[in-house]
Parts: sequence; C-alpha cells; structure tokens
Amino acid sequence: MKRFITIIQIDGSQKQLSDEDLPISIGSSTGADILIPESDSIGAYIGDSQGHLFIQPSGTHSLPLFHNNRHLFESTWLKSNDKIQCSNTLISYQKKGDKLLFTVSEQNTEQLQHHSLHPPLEPPPGNNHTPDTAGSIPIHIDNGQPFSNGKKLLIALLGSTFVLLGLAVLFVLIARPLEIDINPEPDSLSLKGFPPVLKLGGRYLCIPGTYSADIQKQGYYPVEMEIIIKKNQHNRLSATLDKLPGFLNLAVIPEGNISVYANDTLIGTTPPDTMEILPGTHQLKLIKDRYKPFISELTVEGEGKTQTLEAVLQPDWAEITITSTPPGAGINVGDTARGTTPLTMELLSGLHLVTLSKEQYVDAEVEIPVTAGKEMTHDVQLELQPGVLTLNTVPAGAAVTVDTVYHGTTPLTLPVSSRTGHQVLLSSPGYKSYQQQIDLEPAEAATLDIRLKQEQGVIFLTTHPPNASLTINGKRYGNNQGKLTLPATKQVLEVKASGYKPTTRTVLPKIGFSQQISIELLPVNNTPGSPAKAPPALILQTSTGQKLLTVRPSTFTMGAPRREPGRRANERERTVVMKRSFYLSEKPVTNQEYRRFDKSHNSGAISNNTINDDNQPVVNLSWEEAVKYLNWLSSKDNLQPFYTAQGNSFIAASPPTNGYRLPTEAEWSFAARHLGIQTTQRFPWGDTFPPRQPSGNYGDKAAAGIIPRIIQGYNDGFPTTSPVGSFSANKGGFYDMGGNVGEWCHDYYSAYTSTLSNKPDPMGPDSGSHRVIRGASWRDATITELRLSYRAYHREARDNVGFRIARYK
Repeated sequence: MKRFITIIQIDGSQKQLSDEDLPISIGSSTGADILIPESDSIGAYIGDSQGHLFIQPSGTHSLPLFHNNRHLFESTWLKSNDKIQCSNTLISYQKKGDKLLFTVSEQNTEQLQHHSLHPPLEPPPGNNHTPDTAGSIPIHIDNGQPFSNGKKLLIALLGSTFVLLGLAVLFVLIARPLEIDINPEPDSLSLKGFPPVLKLGGRYLCIPGTYSADIQKQGYYPVEMEIIIKKNQHNRLSATLDKLPGFLNLAVIPEGNISVYANDTLIGTTPPDTMEILPGTHQLKLIKDRYKPFISELTVEGEGKTQTLEAVLQPDWAEITITSTPPGAGINVGDTARGTTPLTMELLSGLHLVTLSKEQYVDAEVEIPVTAGKEMTHDVQLELQPGVLTLNTVPAGAAVTVDTVYHGTTPLTLPVSSRTGHQVLLSSPGYKSYQQQIDLEPAEAATLDIRLKQEQGVIFLTTHPPNASLTINGKRYGNNQGKLTLPATKQVLEVKASGYKPTTRTVLPKIGFSQQISIELLPVNNTPGSPAKAPPALILQTSTGQKLLTVRPSTFTMGAPRREPGRRANERERTVVMKRSFYLSEKPVTNQEYRRFDKSHNSGAISNNTINDDNQPVVNLSWEEAVKYLNWLSSKDNLQPFYTAQGNSFIAASPPTNGYRLPTEAEWSFAARHLGIQTTQRFPWGDTFPPRQPSGNYGDKAAAGIIPRIIQGYNDGFPTTSPVGSFSANKGGFYDMGGNVGEWCHDYYSAYTSTLSNKPDPMGPDSGSHRVIRGASWRDATITELRLSYRAYHREARDNVGFRIARYK
C-alpha cells in the first residue's frame, strides 16, 4: 500500500512526499527534508523497515535530539503521537491510515528545560555527615600546618562524594534505558534485579542482565514476567493486562433449575444464582424446562464486578382436553401413557402425536398442534375393528362384490366393517351367482368356501359339409350337428373337412334360450366374389398385444337420409373425402390393458354386476384420460405422441404424428358402415329392427331393472358390458363397433359439420366443449340409438363409453 507523507514547517509551508522519498533527513536548511532552525548539519534520518518507520541519529554530535524526552543515541521505532525535540523545536508525528504527518513547531523554553533537567539522585551534602576517612583524598595545604578535625571531616566527605559521583558516572555509562509499554496503565510496577533499577523521572535505567517484573492493577490479572536487558539494543517492557471475569447475578421468575448459556456455551445452572462470566458482549439464553427460552444481550464489564439480569420466563405449554366416542380410551402421547378419555393434560408447544386405544376399536392417531397458553379440545370418533372375510370359490376367479362395491376376484381376503350386515355377491361367467349376508364381530375372521354351480346354454349347430369334424376349445367332439349343451362361457368352435378351408367361430351360449349356429366351409379353390367381402387386412400389433387393422379409405357419404326412421337433426348427410390410410384396433381397450397404464383404475359395478373384469372394455374414464393412455402407449412403442398438453386438455400435434390416437368421427363411421360392404348399413346387424339374436350387446332382457327401456324379445345374456369380442366382427374385421360401449372420437362435437365436407381426412372443429361419441352401448335399446349414424356427445366419464386405438400409417 502506498503511503503519503506530509511535512508542515513552522512557517506553515507544506511538503508532500511518499514511500519512494524515504529516508528523509532532519537538520539544516540546506537539503534537509525537515528543517530545524537551530541546526547547521543533518542530525538524523527517518527510514522504513518492514512497513514501520524508525528514526536514527546521523552520527554527529553537533545536533542533540530527544525522542519522547529521551536522549536519542540509536535507532528507535516511531509510533503515532511520538515527539522529537531539538532545542526549542518540536517535531510531532501522527499516522492516519496511509497518511503520515510530521508537524514542526516551537516549544516553550522553560518547558524544555523542565523536561531536560534531572536533579541528582543523592541528597545534598550536610554538616552532620561523618567523614569517611578511609575513602578520603588528602589535600595539600600551603601553610604546612596539620589538618584540624574539621578539615579532616571535610576531606572525607569530599572523597566519598567523588567516589559516589564516579560510581554514578560509571552506572550511567554502563546502564541501558528501558521503555515501559503497559496497557492499561498499571497501579504498580516492581522491577527486581541486581544492580537495582534506577528510575529517573519517567525513565528507567538498568544494567544489562536479567530482571523480574511484577505488574499489578485492580480488576485485572497480575502479571509476572522476566525481562533481559541487553547491551546495544533497544530494551522494551510490553504487556497487555487482561480483565478479571465479572459475576452475573440472576433474578429470574420462576427460579431454580435454569441453564444459562453465553453465546451457546453453557456457563452454569442455578442454583447458585451468581456465576462467573468473561468480560465482553454476550448473547445470554436462559433455558428452563417447560418454559420458553429467554434471550437477551448483555455487555459484561468484568474486573470482578457483579451485574444483575432480571427475567420473567413465559410458560411453554397449554391445557389440552381430549374426549372420545365411546369414552374410556387410553391416551398415549408419543410413547408415554397419560390416562383415559376424557382427559385434560398439559402439553408443551409444538406438534404432538396422540394415540387413542380401546379394546375392539381401531387405534386412532391424532396430530395435535399446541400453541403455548391456548387451550384446546379434541374429540375423536373411534371405529370398531373390522372383521376379516376370506372368500374361496371353485372355480377360482369369481368376481367379488360387497354391498355393490367390486373388490377383485377369488381367492380373496378383505376387511369388512364389523357389527354391520353386508351383502356378498360372487359371480363368474357361465356360473350361477352366489349371494350371502354376513355380519362379523370386531376382529372376527370368517371364511366362505363356495363351489359355484355351472350354467349351460344350448346351441343348434349345422355344418356344411355335414361330415365336418368339430373341435370345441381344443377338445374333439363326436357330434357336429344338432343340439349342443355347453357351459355358458366363451366357446371356440373349429370346423374342418377335407377339401375345405377350416373355419373358427367363437360362440357364447346363453342361459335360458337356444341359438342357431350355421357354419359353411368354403372349398379350398373357391374364392368368394361378393363385393361385400373386405380385402385382407394388414395387421399391426402394439407392444401390449393389441391388434390394429389397416384401413384404406375412400370417399363416402356420412350421415343419414332425411326420411330414415329415428334420424336426428345432427346427422345431415355430407360427402367426406378420405385419402390417408390408417390403423384401427379390432377391439376396444380392455380394463386389463388400461390398468397397465393406470393400476388404480376401477371401472366399477352396476347393480351388483361388475364392469371391471380384465376382458371387459374400460369405461368410466374421460376423453382426456383416454388420450393420456394413448400418449403413454406411443412413448412405450417409441412413437412420437400424437397429443400435446394444452391447459387441462390436449390438442393434436402439428403436423400430425404417427403416434396412437383416437379415431376421427369420419374414420369410425367409414370402418363401421362402409368397409367391406357395397351399400351403407343402417344397423350393425343389417337394415331391419329388432336385431337378430345374438347380434351384439344392447339394452336387452338381461338388463331389465337396470335400464329404463329394453329391446323386447331380445336377450344377449349380458346385463352390462360383455368381454370385448364376444360377438362376431363386422365386415371390416372390427368387433363391438355397434354395441357393448359407445366410443370416444377425436373430434369436438358440432351439430352441423357440412362446412368440413371439402376438407380431406377431416378431424372435426378446432374447438368446442364436448367430444363426439359414436356407437351404441349396452344401455341403448331404441331405433335411434342403435343406428350406426347415431351421434352422441359428452365431456364427462360414463359407464357405457370406452375407446379404441387409431394411428396414421
């Protein structure tokens, strides 16, 4: 750091120097940096060593200098406020940061003489002193007379004086000055050694050697130290006295058992109420059990003085009352038992976990936030321990519904509320449902082992040729014609004959009525020429096993003629141009497939009939939830998702990707009504009403009591949703396009969409509040709803609406 030196002379003139100008000289006016009027030569120099200034005599004796009233014989360090004297000239030195100031001024001559003259240490000689003849010096007297006794005494005194003066001169020549620097100034300073230390005014002179110093000041620790006086060196006694600790007296309410911390360090615990504490500023903290900490800042003087701290501690608890229904529950706060309800107790402020326990009841845990001084009451309603019900069926896999809530399939163990009657329903396709009322006590365990009774249906089978072989579910049947009584579960019939193409048909026998099944095998060399036959479909399979069929669309008419029975105003006919091929899944998405994405999804149950089996179509999900599944499946199959999140909904990516999506309304209509047939089809089964049996899952006799209207005389055997693919596929190879569940489409709903007729591959309006739903469901039973041109819409999840997968090629 560069320092700036200012020299102010007696006449007021100033000179500016810096470190680069060191050393600077003190002396005569010719070339000296600091001028002394009385001088005629350079008397001293001021230099720098290790960042500190020092003054050193020039070696000449023509200019006697004094440093702080001490004759300057050798180099001496300069400190701020030091004084340099030469005759009646005073040089004052001050240091202020990087600024060094030397001020030259005139001093009062009398003051200088007062500071410079020191009287002899010995008392003046007196007449009563006995002369020391042994040390006297003989004096020659001119008259030759013998000395008188008076003369002899005088001579002895003069001799002793000369000896003492000689010793004093010798002491002064040999002794070295000792500078004293003790902070703060002591009450007493004792220097012991031999020869003894000579004190002249404020200066100490010591013969080189070893001395001991004893420093005392009231309120400070005494200091004993050894100093070595060295020849030809600057000798200095430096010491800093440390204050004695103070005493802190505590006047605290309430008193006793108070831990006292100073700057987070424990200094004591009361009683006693007075404790030693170091000088300085401390943050004091008083800690007492069940009271709020008291914090205060205190400056301790020390020096053995006593200071008092007064404090009133505030309680850190509140009264909390806990009641329970029923009463008499044991209360634990943490791991400590406190009593039984109802109970009022004191709790410290903070969050407490309180546990209530009572026999036959479930333990209740309550988190209670306690504020000091704020009384609170908590009432806890205890719940009876549940019973445990275990259900086993033969065959396993029966759906379990308790009080209309679906819980899974057997074998199953589940808790049920005790002392309450419950209706248990077990159901499995092809078996009679089993119902039983149960009522369990708290913690009671009960097991039901039920053998379900199988139900059967009748089909009347005819094959061509008549001698074709029949295999049902992989088992060879000898009878391939006439009446077959089969379990009322899905049956896979395979018919083979030599020279014919084998055919497979899936049949679901119905309980209570028979079905007519006719299977005609085609000769190996015969290719059907009917234009109603759909071209072979190219199959794409997702990573989760769903099959998607290729659809090559063309221009077609969407909607219904004005005179068609059941037609609604939103079914206006319009021409739709389809140019882009796409994939469409052959079946709706099932519960099992959707739960690979969302394990928690439950489609539910209706009137004790589950709609949550793995192979039933997933329902009770919104349009957005269907889209989230499709984006998940796209990512799983390494496809760029088709939908992009926008607020609480989704929009199609631009440009469209080949990720999985919902079919557009136009794509759904083309696959349902036009693919593989020559003329537009009114209903999924044809053009006449009611449907032939079985054509699909609609509002039938099995759903009577669940829905307000059914198709008279029609029974598909499913009161709610059926497993996907339970009925024959349409001409395009797609299952459940006109029954089982309605299906979400990509489009926003608009009553009139003729403005989109000139756009190829339309995707519906750009905005709206509802989404299009196409296809009839198990709830539908009217001519209007069962037509393939019927257009519904909604924006909420429903128990008869699912979806299927589409994708661009």
